[in-house]
Amino acid sequence: MPPPPPYPHTRGRTLRIGSLNLRYDYHARHPVASAALSLGAKVGLGSGSGSGADGERERYGERRWQERREALLDAVRWEELDVLGCQEALWSQVGDLTELLGDDEWGFVGVGRDDGRHKGEAVPIFWRRSRLTLLSASHHWLSPTPDKPGSKGWDAGQPRMVTIARFGDREAGAGGSKSAQLVVANTHWDDRGLEARTQSARLILRLVEDKLAAARAQAGPGGDDDDAEPLVVLLGDLNSPAEEDGYQVLTGRRYPEGAASTEEEDARPSFFDARHELAVRGSALAGPGALSSRFGPLNTFTGFTASDVPKVIDFVLPYANAAFLPLSSTPPASSSSSSSAHQPRWKVARYGIVPNFFEDLGGRRPEGEEGRRDAMVRSDHRLVVARFEEVLTAREAVRSAEGKRGVGDVEGCETAPVDEAARA
Repeated sequence: MPPPPPYPHTRGRTLRIGSLNLRYDYHARHPVASAALSLGAKVGLGSGSGSGADGERERYGERRWQERREALLDAVRWEELDVLGCQEALWSQVGDLTELLGDDEWGFVGVGRDDGRHKGEAVPIFWRRSRLTLLSASHHWLSPTPDKPGSKGWDAGQPRMVTIARFGDREAGAGGSKSAQLVVANTHWDDRGLEARTQSARLILRLVEDKLAAARAQAGPGGDDDDAEPLVVLLGDLNSPAEEDGYQVLTGRRYPEGAASTEEEDARPSFFDARHELAVRGSALAGPGALSSRFGPLNTFTGFTASDVPKVIDFVLPYANAAFLPLSSTPPASSSSSSSAHQPRWKVARYGIVPNFFEDLGGRRPEGEEGRRDAMVRSDHRLVVARFEEVLTAREAVRSAEGKRGVGDVEGCETAPVDEAARA
């Protein structure tokens, strides 16, 4: 008898999802201070390097948004994302992103945190229209009154938000664009309030579970694909390192591995962390081309200076439900019961952090222009990217191929009245 194939499952759909703190347009919000900073840069102040060398001044320090934006969006284009969650986006920056990404190809949902419309920072979710169909979106403030625009919670210094969007997937076969295949939440937690971050974790968990429960109730019994659990992914700058209670509550205290948790906490809804659930080479979920570890640097926050101080505060977090297969899972067998045969299951096939600083092109510029464009910190945060891959058994792969016939003919358009009003 020949040996079994090395990989007992087949690749299905893939989704590339990223989180990026843009750094808000400081110079537009603080024009007087901006003028002083620009003058300081000219006379050798505020470079962030402390060396005073011309090259260091070129490399480090915060550049204007107008200088950073196109290079920053090049990273998004390069990664060919399907979904992007941004933090610290002022409304003018949202407009720039829409224009640079292309409004015909990318849609977005989001509102300003100060008034629920255009004032203050937003946490928008951008999605590729050719892949996903927006089904609904909602905006919540991280406070005891989450439906009140501009409300602050607990010991937070500023209003904070989470945007939640439900999507259909045009690649999910007939009807896939009309049923929720993916739920994305995007948030930015407070940088001052420790209690606010902990309570924000609890609130987001409750909001996500409420939305999933409402979807289950709406689907009702019937055994069709509409009652399958969607892949749920939380994106964001949490301002909470892994040791802090906010992250620990959000992830069910499962990291580091073997961390102590109570029986009550184990029963609560929670998220996994994509960086710890990567299906690395040699694991049960690994497929062809699996990586040996996460890709890129460790830190997600760098500031605009040269720094190697560990600071991981930006995350891609898949929700712990039937749609997600953590690293400890075994691949689904072809003999899966018919009751769960229609349940999509996803793994983390890629995880990486994209550098926010490139300088190697500077030496190939004309004399006198070395580093003028390339040697620049794009943002004080790095883009975090995870590629989710659907895991199919051989039987499911055949059924999926049959169901995808005619997918290109599926019609669908975005329907989110609250966000269309916000964009007006």
